[in-house]
Order: sequence, then C-alpha cells, then structure tokens
Amino acid sequence: MTIFKILTEPAILIITAFFLFFIMTVLRNYSRVEKNLNSVYEFLKTLNKKELSYRFQELDNFMNSNIFTATAWEDFKKALIFPEKLYIASQNLKANDDYRPEIYLTIDASYFFNEETLVYSKINHKFIQTMPTLLTGLGPFFTFLKMAVAFTEVNFSMDSNVGASLNSLIANIQIAALCSVFAVGFSLAFMFIEKILYNKMCKKYYLLIQKELIRLFDVVTSEKFLIDLVKESKIQNSTNEKLLKALPENFAKAIAKSINETTTPYLENILYSLNKLNEQSAKSSQGDIVDKLF
Repeated sequence: MTIFKILTEPAILIITAFFLFFIMTVLRNYSRVEKNLNSVYEFLKTLNKKELSYRFQELDNFMNSNIFTATAWEDFKKALIFPEKLYIASQNLKANDDYRPEIYLTIDASYFFNEETLVYSKINHKFIQTMPTLLTGLGPFFTFLKMAVAFTEVNFSMDSNVGASLNSLIANIQIAALCSVFAVGFSLAFMFIEKILYNKMCKKYYLLIQKELIRLFDVVTSEKFLIDLVKESKIQNSTNEKLLKALPENFAKAIAKSINETTTPYLENILYSLNKLNEQSAKSSQGDIVDKLF
C-alpha cells in the first residue's frame, strides 16, 4: 500500500481536513488577540507615571475603545483612588509644573487584566480546548466504520474469491488502524502547535500589559489608605483651627484698613466740602447787609 493511497483515503482526508480547519481557527483567533493586546501594550509604553494624572482621560478613552480591555477597564477604574487636586492640577498645568498627583490602585492589576478577561472571554476558548478531543474521537469512529464496511465486502461464497476477499479485508483493516494513528497524531500535533501559538501571541502580551499597569499604578493597601486618610484629616483639622483662630484678627485688620484707606478720606472730603459751603454762605450774607445799608 503506497503513501499516496493512504493519504487519499476519504477517512484520512476528512481527519486531515479537520486538523487544518482547527489550526486555521486557532491561528485566526490568536492573531486577533495579538493585534488588540499589542496595541494596548504599545500605548501603555508611551505613558509615564509622573504625567499619568494629566493623560488619564486619554488613557480612559483608549482602553474603552478597545473591545479586549473595555470591560476589564471599567472594573479597574472602580479600584482606583484619585488625588483630591487632580482636576485643579490638570486645569493649571503651568502653575503646577512641580505638582504630580498620583493615582493609586487598591487591588493588584492582575485581578482585572488576566488570562480570563483578556483572552479566554474574547475567543471561543472552550471550543478550542475540545479540538484535540474531537480529533482523537475521529480516529475510533472512522476505524470502526472502515472495519464495518470492510467486513461487508468479504465474499467467501466461492473459493476463488477467498484470497481476494482476505487481501481486501487486511488492506481495509490497515487503513482503519491508520485512521486512529492519524487522528491521535494530529491531536498531539495540534496541542503542541496550539500551545506554542498561545504563548507567543496571547500569553506574552497579557503579561506585558499587567507589567505596564503595575509600573503605572502604585498599589496601596486598605490599611495604608486608612492611615493616610487619618493623617490628612488631622492636617486639615489643624489648618482649619489655625484659620479660625486668625479669623477675628484678620477681620479686624481688614476693617481697620478699609476705614483708613476708604472711609476716613471720604469723610475728610465731606468735611472739607461743608466748610467751603459755609464760607461761601457767610460771604453771601455779608454782601447783602452792605447793600441794604447803602
């Protein structure tokens, strides 16, 4: 039996066609994953922790526009702690060049951006995992089918047909056995190829994305966050107390300054004007008496 005849057997051709179809399906899905995750990784590389607060809106728009990260990013944002002065600093970049408000993360980035959220949920992972089993199952199926067909072709009614029938039966049994061999071989080859493609096109990039997010966002524990919150509250209380104590003094100074700079000159001008009016009235009265005497 020649190699060509074996490869052209319908059962083996069907098994080979399934193998090639599964490989192409995996390659197409993983290529889509690689394209999207690589674009996310390349964008994250351009960000710097110091300028992250000012470019957060740009990051938000990009992550939401990518179908592979949109869902995980929405959950990720809920775990972020934004600085109090982030909006003010972003509106006054020139006045706040030395101020770099940081954005903290309360949960590790790998909780949101992982194998499940970035890869498995975006491809038909369960179907891909069953592909080796389907290939293996095709072996016994075509083996028994070929043997069943072979036995129906056996003809022992005439002595002259016994030799030809036995030769045909043995040849069909060999083909049936090869169906299982090809099926198991393709199944093993598929698992090997799929694992290589996955590590190179998927696992590599979701791990790089995790690394970049860890670089950009410092993780703060709940205990540390509460301690910082207490410290900030104490600082604000102390500042408010100082302001309240200085308020009466500042108010008195402001009133005195207002009186000295505004009210006093205004009153002096009024008094000066009244004196002028009195002088003019006096002069007018004297002129009238002299006129009456003459």
